[in-house]
Amino acid sequence: MGGARCCVLLLLTAAVNCDRAYDVEKATRLGIVGGNRLNVLGQKVEEYRGIPFAQPPVGRLRFLPPQPVKPWDGILDATSRRTACPQVVFSKLMAGEIDYTEDCLHLNVWSPAAHEEDLVPVVVWIHGGGFTQGCASYDNYTGAALAAKTGFVVVSMNYRLGILGFLDANSPEAPGNMGLMDQSLALKWIQENIREFGGDPSRVTIFGESAGGMSVHAHVLSPMSRGLFQRAFMMSGTMHTLDFFDATHESISKGDRVAAIVGCAGRDDSLASNAETIIDCLRTKSADEITVAAAETLAPKVFYFFPTYHNEFLPKVPPVAISKGFVHSVDILQGVTEDEGVLSLIYPLRSELLPDDVEDIDDKKFRQSLHEGVFSWLKMDFPEMLEKYTAKAHDKASLRRGYVDYLSDSVFVCPMHFTAEKHADRGQKVYSYVFGHKSAKSPLFTWMGTPHAFDINYVFGAPLTDQERFDDEDAVVSEVIVTALKSFAANGVPELPMKKPWPKYTPDNPVSVYIDYQNITDIKGFREEQCGLWRSYL
Repeated sequence: MGGARCCVLLLLTAAVNCDRAYDVEKATRLGIVGGNRLNVLGQKVEEYRGIPFAQPPVGRLRFLPPQPVKPWDGILDATSRRTACPQVVFSKLMAGEIDYTEDCLHLNVWSPAAHEEDLVPVVVWIHGGGFTQGCASYDNYTGAALAAKTGFVVVSMNYRLGILGFLDANSPEAPGNMGLMDQSLALKWIQENIREFGGDPSRVTIFGESAGGMSVHAHVLSPMSRGLFQRAFMMSGTMHTLDFFDATHESISKGDRVAAIVGCAGRDDSLASNAETIIDCLRTKSADEITVAAAETLAPKVFYFFPTYHNEFLPKVPPVAISKGFVHSVDILQGVTEDEGVLSLIYPLRSELLPDDVEDIDDKKFRQSLHEGVFSWLKMDFPEMLEKYTAKAHDKASLRRGYVDYLSDSVFVCPMHFTAEKHADRGQKVYSYVFGHKSAKSPLFTWMGTPHAFDINYVFGAPLTDQERFDDEDAVVSEVIVTALKSFAANGVPELPMKKPWPKYTPDNPVSVYIDYQNITDIKGFREEQCGLWRSYL
């Protein structure tokens, strides 16, 4: 009877199995998990994939804040990756072969197998994807090499995306920021369980890229995440942006359009006046139907439901929250790549815009495709600012560069500077970098430089284990980044090779460390002139 009970497939999609033998087992507060033992970079690493931290957000729980997962009997099989949260993807370049279900609130843990009795720091990854796409189980986010190289515990988690994670109907039935609350619940799980994996819950660093970096900053600002981490590492993203948050009325308007498409709202119905009825109807629709409707309704935008303010998770907009002191006093490391905006032409792919030489392309077609590509990533449109970036363009290549730089500065570079200034003004330790390394094995055209997200592999140590995609120079750069993350997570100060000091970022001395194989140096005021133009907008 007991054996039959423990050998069932839970709604959590994690198989509980009494019969099979696991390389390693750990007893958490909720039950036992069975995982893999790996040998990575000469170190033994334990791997646990797909541990549930919340109840599946299905049925009545759809659109609600996450509920803690219930205990299980037997041994939970944590040896293989689980499903991603529902989403519409444009390219297998980003997604790979991963299934999507609403039962997706899982986390992954990699821990050194031979840790001593002393607990080690914990680094927690939050993936990006514009709050609309992404998954903790992408191959690029595997934490085994990072755990082996640092000796730290590495954790990553899924969170709800798009309309399922961020619809704000100004109602308890859909309060908004559910995806961020998923992340916060995962951080609480870490506080309660990570000791069993050798991790120190009092030394937690959260780090993420793009929307993951914005998420990290959201936790720095959120009263719901107070005390759940001590350091924050934001890669290519902060909440000091106009393009990746919604006012409640904007979220309602988007939700109304989706509800109408799937037959949950008539022409005169709105979530603003009839939220409970419309949400109840949306709960009867499949996740695929809702996410596809959202993507089709809000096209050509690539990203469409975002965090909102003035609710329990984010009571204040970032500038107000920081200036009023509604912020956790944690150490901050943040940075950007040198050519952030280039990725908007790669994802979704616009191959006609990518070659080094584009002068033979029809002028009208080129301009239209370029504008559509860059602005598919953007919510806001400032024509007078775009004019400043493109007015002196003398050919198609320089016009393309103007568009790309417009996106880079407005969404990533200038928000990084403005965020750093405000937190440094509060007396927090802030450090900054610009990642400019381009691999000799890079498949990109010369003009592309180092686009958005092209630093992720280096943070996770991929060049240290994958000699097919990376060379020795890439491995050296990866060592630099991993060492900086290791020292920052351990003591709050990123460390450079040869013990060179990493300068603090201050409003009077806005210094970033420029990282490239050929050149690791301090640079002051990266794109400072352009950011001066954006101050009155952002």
